[in-house]
Amino acid sequence: MIDVDFSPYQGLIFDLDGTLIDSMPYHIQAWQQTAKEHGFSIEPEFICERGGFSSRNIVLAMADAGHDVGDVSEFVRRKVELYRSWINKVPLFPRAFDILKTARERGAKIGIGTGTQRINVVDILEIHNISDMIDFIVSADDVTRHKPDPQTYLELMEMMKLTAEKILVVEDGLPGIQAAAAASMDCLVVDNDKFIRLDRPQRS
Repeated sequence: MIDVDFSPYQGLIFDLDGTLIDSMPYHIQAWQQTAKEHGFSIEPEFICERGGFSSRNIVLAMADAGHDVGDVSEFVRRKVELYRSWINKVPLFPRAFDILKTARERGAKIGIGTGTQRINVVDILEIHNISDMIDFIVSADDVTRHKPDPQTYLELMEMMKLTAEKILVVEDGLPGIQAAAAASMDCLVVDNDKFIRLDRPQRS
């Protein structure tokens, strides 16, 4: 664990799955069950390596790996259906939430930038009774270019009306880490609610 001074940041952007909420076991289970129903198996690492990807892009990656996924939209629909059946069980990561809560209390703007569907974000926030702590959401439904493209974070920056150097991204997945770098934002890299490192992009 590293120590981070959060006080310089006027805006914080949190990835959702694997960063703010401990949802990856449920996502993996849903992906594996859907794959099984399509006659093939997927290792957890395949999903973890694509943390931050949109669901559609994960299915396309399965197809690229030679698996018969059938109709991509139907595959995604079934996976989402399974995940959402377990969503009430998904806990917050305590350290990540503490960052959010403390930042909110000192007046920082808070955003969620995620590759999941907006309905999942809204429901998770309501389940944990923290909807009023989040100022802005950019989900998979709100962008045309998903992480590692920086569009998610750039849209949040515009909503926050802050410059990139005033924003900290909190991320666990490589695509999101790359997206933060492309957006010229500092990125706190987390792994299972532990602070691993603080990436600072080169700025001219």
